[in-house]
Amino acid sequence: MKKIFILFFVFTGLSFGKKDFYYNFATPDHTQMSYDQKLLIINGTKKLEEINTLLLQGLSNEALSSVDVFKKANKIDFLDSSIILLQCRILYSLDTKTRALEAVNILEKAIHESKINQEDLLEAYRLLVLLKIRINKAKDAEYYAKAIEHSFDDPLSKVYGKIAMAQIYIKQREFRRAIKILKRELIETTSLEVATIIADELYDAYILNNEDEKAYNLVEKVLKKNIDFYANDSYKGLKKVQKLIDANMPKVAIKILKKLISNANLSDSIDSFKFILANTYMSLSGFETRYMQKAKEIYEDLIQVKEDNPYLKRAKMYLDEIIMREGKFDPQMVAAKYGDSDIMQYKAMMQELLNAIEDEKYEMVIRMKKVYSTVPKRIVNRYGYDTMEEVYDIVNFKVIEYYLKSGECKYLNDIIKDVSDETLTYLLKSDETTEQFFGCMLELPEKRTYNIAKNVYSKSKNAKVYLYLERVSILLNEFEDAYLFSKKIDMVNDGDILSKEFLYRFLIYGNKKSAYSMEKFFSYARENREFITNNEQNPLIIDFYYQFYLYLLKQKEESEAFTVLNKLYNKQNEMNARVYSPYVELELARYAKLDDNYDKSLQYLHEGLNIKRMKDGKSIDRKIKKEDLAQLYYEIAKIYEYQGKENRYKLMIKKCKSLKDIDSYYKKMCDKL
Repeated sequence: MKKIFILFFVFTGLSFGKKDFYYNFATPDHTQMSYDQKLLIINGTKKLEEINTLLLQGLSNEALSSVDVFKKANKIDFLDSSIILLQCRILYSLDTKTRALEAVNILEKAIHESKINQEDLLEAYRLLVLLKIRINKAKDAEYYAKAIEHSFDDPLSKVYGKIAMAQIYIKQREFRRAIKILKRELIETTSLEVATIIADELYDAYILNNEDEKAYNLVEKVLKKNIDFYANDSYKGLKKVQKLIDANMPKVAIKILKKLISNANLSDSIDSFKFILANTYMSLSGFETRYMQKAKEIYEDLIQVKEDNPYLKRAKMYLDEIIMREGKFDPQMVAAKYGDSDIMQYKAMMQELLNAIEDEKYEMVIRMKKVYSTVPKRIVNRYGYDTMEEVYDIVNFKVIEYYLKSGECKYLNDIIKDVSDETLTYLLKSDETTEQFFGCMLELPEKRTYNIAKNVYSKSKNAKVYLYLERVSILLNEFEDAYLFSKKIDMVNDGDILSKEFLYRFLIYGNKKSAYSMEKFFSYARENREFITNNEQNPLIIDFYYQFYLYLLKQKEESEAFTVLNKLYNKQNEMNARVYSPYVELELARYAKLDDNYDKSLQYLHEGLNIKRMKDGKSIDRKIKKEDLAQLYYEIAKIYEYQGKENRYKLMIKKCKSLKDIDSYYKKMCDKL
């Protein structure tokens, strides 16, 4: 958030002459004043009030010209103090270091020459604090701040001294010290006016100390209780409005502007306030379109001013902008109409971009990114976006969404490299887009896309996302990553995801090629047997059953091993994926033979010989290793021999002996028969 340091001056108001003297018309030596002198004082005081009104209405340059003329013409010494203070206030309001230095010289000289009345000294010192701060004379400012606190006995003056010190601390960027002083004084004061002055300074300190929420709450309370503090002084009001806009609090600024308009009595000031109000509405129009209509009404009203209209050209231009944003004025026509205005060129370009997004011309938008990226940030903000990258995040998201819905995964890897972390994170807000996105990654795993997704999602604390990343990392042989994602799933401890992750964890532990790791995994499997049941339709279950069977044999748990072997056999048949045949059939034949069930054993052995598998939807013969063929022939032959089927026995032995280029125990046994 942009923050600009601008000190508000704080005054209780001009004192146009001593009250007793003014009302009694007595000279300092207590003699009666002449009628002409009385008249000059009355007229002079009225003139100063008129000049002060110009200042309050925000017309500082006009006020300065008037006070300079009046000061040169003034013949009443008694008015000097008020004239000098007003002149210096006006110079301060012009908000430049040069004018502030001019005011310092005038005011310090006047104090030295005793031209400032005693009752005006407090105001003079307070003004000098602000002037010295503006010209970067912190030590001098501190001198006058202490003078305020120690030279005046009344409690109010001492409060002003504290405020002055806080202003110095703010200038020195010691915001916490300033906040501490101001909060204490705010609590202790009983005056609404003083509380408002303190709160005004405290707001600045909060903003500069990045405590925006506190600043917002504070200014809301101030406006609720004493909005007239700003509305009755246009200089202070407009400065506050600018601060609020800079602090991204335009809705609060609008409250002050509306009050300024209702209080203003000069047509020039009213039009100025209206113009600022319309522009403030426009700063909100990108986020809430209802404000655009409010701005449109004000611009149309300003255009109606017939004489000396300083806002005519700009109001018409902004009105055309609104009409363009409403879709009633082509951006190219706007660009042509305002060919001499860079700002309008950029606005037209921004609208053209948004129109293209609305029309789903994504390829054109991406192709023209370098051109559109030249649009200044303030124009992008005006349309409701923080940066142009935010706009392209929307474009990229829509493109990704389109590719995902159409199943064109092949384009995903090309676009993801330009996508921001925020866009990828936004994909997770929908289960549908999450599944589609990772579905594409699983379909076409690509290292660069995976690394981008890993960096974005590795801290998501989303167990489902961790599972997807684990699966992709396995496909890319990034098993160390996969192991870490498995650990993250453990930490989330989502039972459903743990169940779905079970067989992928099996692959991860298997990849470690460590007996200890596999023992650890199978211990986990036996503690969570429901995970095995839940994953029976996953083809990976075949690999699991095979490894689990071998593990159980090693543990000499024959009964459970036999149960798992049967599950492996049935699952291979069910899925028509005889990955571990004829080993499974040989093992089952061995168990059947132990039970003297030779027919069943023979059935398993023949199944081992006649293995088919599916490939591209077709059933094809599966090649069997010669070593396995030798064992099958030998085992079948021995059963035929036992059954007395001599011819079948001889046929199997013959087939076994015919195997060439094989060094096998069973081949050697056949050769001996």
